[in-house]
Amino acid sequence: MENLYGIDLTNANWTKPCGGNVGDDSPESCMEFTRFDGGIAIRDSKAPGVAPMRFSDAELTAFLGAI
Repeated sequence: MENLYGIDLTNANWTKPCGGNVGDDSPESCMEFTRFDGGIAIRDSKAPGVAPMRFSDAELTAFLGAI
């Protein structure tokens, strides 16, 4: 498996699925995510400077299948 934390996300396009997609600083925004080849990264929208958690597609599929 590729080192997910070795993937450069500097120019990633982040999406806020729980509010804030209109370009404001809505306190309702809770997380942001971005897709990359083979996985997804998730970060706190209020602390974008903190390193995001990263999951492979297989890990994400297993998680979603378990809930």
